[in-house]
Amino acid sequence: MGTMKKNTCLALALALMLGSAGCSRKESDGNLLVQHESYADDIKSLDPANAYDTNSLDIVPSIYETLYQYAYLADTYQLQPLLAADMPKYSADRLTITIPIRNGVRFQDDPCFKETQGKGRELKAQDFVYALKRLALPSLQSQGWWILDGKIKGVNAFHDKLLNTPKEELAKSFAEPIEGIQALDDRTLQLKLLKPYPQLLSILAMSFTAPVAREAVETYGDPDGNLTEHPVGTGPFVLKKWDRNRQIVLERNPNFHPDFYPTEGAPEFRKKGLLTDAGKPLPFLDRVVIRIIHEQQPRWLAFMKGEQDRITIPKDNFSQAVPDGKELAPEFAQRGIRLGIDSGTTFYYVSFNMKDKLLGSNKYLRQALASAIDRDKYIAIFTNGTGRKMVNALPPGLVDRPKNASMRYDYDVKRAQALLRKAGYPEGQGLPTLTFDLRGADSVSRQMGEFFTQQFAAIGVKLNVIPNTFPAFLEKAKQGNLQISFGGWGLDYPDAENVYQLFYGPNKSPGPNESNFDHPAMNKLYETLATMEAGPKRAAVIEKIEELVQEEVPWAYLYYLSRYDLSHPWLLNYRPNDLILNRFKYYRVNKDIKIRYLGEKR
Repeated sequence: MGTMKKNTCLALALALMLGSAGCSRKESDGNLLVQHESYADDIKSLDPANAYDTNSLDIVPSIYETLYQYAYLADTYQLQPLLAADMPKYSADRLTITIPIRNGVRFQDDPCFKETQGKGRELKAQDFVYALKRLALPSLQSQGWWILDGKIKGVNAFHDKLLNTPKEELAKSFAEPIEGIQALDDRTLQLKLLKPYPQLLSILAMSFTAPVAREAVETYGDPDGNLTEHPVGTGPFVLKKWDRNRQIVLERNPNFHPDFYPTEGAPEFRKKGLLTDAGKPLPFLDRVVIRIIHEQQPRWLAFMKGEQDRITIPKDNFSQAVPDGKELAPEFAQRGIRLGIDSGTTFYYVSFNMKDKLLGSNKYLRQALASAIDRDKYIAIFTNGTGRKMVNALPPGLVDRPKNASMRYDYDVKRAQALLRKAGYPEGQGLPTLTFDLRGADSVSRQMGEFFTQQFAAIGVKLNVIPNTFPAFLEKAKQGNLQISFGGWGLDYPDAENVYQLFYGPNKSPGPNESNFDHPAMNKLYETLATMEAGPKRAAVIEKIEELVQEEVPWAYLYYLSRYDLSHPWLLNYRPNDLILNRFKYYRVNKDIKIRYLGEKR
């Protein structure tokens, strides 16, 4: 089919899809400003202590707020006060941090606040103390424990005491103070460190540190103290509905404290019109509706019909939308659809569970498996060539990243075969079938399973591929019940320490170290790195860490993600970014533009 005819057909299909959207929608948004999008999988938890997967962290920061946030329209990662009244004050030795808390911030209205007849009470410094102490509660198995572990005065002794306290006495022990986490008064939080913690300000922008109301946990928490399904925060939105595996609905918090759209931004964002709403009250939206649509093609169709306001381009539709890999196809641009590209801080890898008796004890087997993976082929098939091969654990752009990095065990079938012989399994003889867990169960996940099965079969290794829902996968990872798995990580903050903590022994499952790598030399290097400011000495430590990790192979590196998103012209103030997670409060839907493009009055 000729190019001109092909483009004409595509344009006609686009027009038909967009023009028919009004007929296919079953319900009207009325006069509300509603933003629509979809996830491939459900969220796992709405408890800040345990929300650590991509989908949960896309919801939680719009319900719960933190002391600090990233400036929405800065071209670098700049932290600014949110629930804090100002930036923190450090003592001369930088081990005591004092943070003022904003006045006039209230929790959302909820029946748990019995003393105020269901009206949300005022936020106090004590709510931050309570939230941080929850991370040390053994029954929660919080994936955020690592942000406190060994860093705050008294917190490890507190954790150990809770670990050995009978259940009937737990409340009493939990109420005991921690030297390093104190509310000096209702408006002042003070933290005392055991050692320098250069990443602390970034940590205080993470949802793990969001204030939690004791009343909510006492009313809605499960027997272990989890607040999974009934969040009560201070943020711009409240949870209206969560139909598991179907839909999540957020609605505007009518008692949200004053907050305003940025008045400053980088020139590139001003040029794109992202400062049109400068200084206006937030949020703009009345409602956010997120559907759970497991397969990529139904999600794509929903976007093309105008039923979804934005989408990450599915791999099977990439050449249709971005034929040259750089610019949006004219047929899409004519409909006002916009392309957003974020070469951010997310990467993917194959994780080997070092607790597994077979894999954990045989370095040569791990090296063989890493050498059997054709990354270039994977990137071409599953990212349409937009991914960048990982050459070390740190994404490009991080300070002190090695300049001439290279992957030690890249694709090399002959070397993989030789290493497999060295491991004691020539041509795979005598090697049991290995289990490979996927992060999804959709068609793309199944294709990935077939890809890795073929790659390992080439050297005589057999795989049993297990598809999972994303929450089920996360639970397996938390419990350490994986052998080989498809792993991924998006940075919590732009610092090398946030990557290498994934190889730190004390962070093993249920912590973020899903490979359960626990190497004495690595642990010592990480502890050194974690307290260092950026500079040549820190860069030298990073090079040593990278050399050790690449030799031991707890991961087989795959690729750094470049995300290509499409958004409709009626979704305003949208910018893709992996680290700015409280995004919904900035979005606005222009109903006039939507009606003009869809031909439907709402």
